[in-house]
Amino acid sequence: MLIAQQKLKENIAEYIIYMWQVEGLVRSLNFDLSLIKSHIVDIMTSNEDARKDVLAWYEQLVDEMKQDDLIVSGHLKRVNLIIEEVVFLHNTLLTKLEDDKYKAIFTEAYPFIEELRAKSNNEANDIEICLTAVYGKLLLKMKKQEISKETEKAMQVFTIVLAYLSQKYKEFKSGKLRFEINN
Repeated sequence: MLIAQQKLKENIAEYIIYMWQVEGLVRSLNFDLSLIKSHIVDIMTSNEDARKDVLAWYEQLVDEMKQDDLIVSGHLKRVNLIIEEVVFLHNTLLTKLEDDKYKAIFTEAYPFIEELRAKSNNEANDIEICLTAVYGKLLLKMKKQEISKETEKAMQVFTIVLAYLSQKYKEFKSGKLRFEINN
């Protein structure tokens, strides 16, 4: 099973961040499938059938990114649609379902979200702010850059928000979490 498929089933926040990372890798390799094969696919597995599947997945991804004009920046439509679903779930947990546990988790995160929104001049929704922050931390760690204690605290809180949402998203997709939309 492809890593993306596994993450899509198991943890939607990890899936989104993973797909953003893959988009960045594809861009850094100039959408060149031979480079993608040698730098990513061949390293991932020695199984020839698995390599074919992974390369086909990357080929589809490259085509999709080119078609949607995501050469320099931006995210795949399918990933953005999932983010919209997670934001809808976030709003539903806070309002319609009045999930007290989630309200407490989000209340703790909200000042950090607002602080980051102000510092970055980012008008994105609260959940995209959390996702972007966690993705940014991943990039900093890859570059071996230091992360302040204050930033680390914010990341911990964002991670808790995203983990809770991921669990509820999984429940929603499996039919274990139900709610009426039109009430």
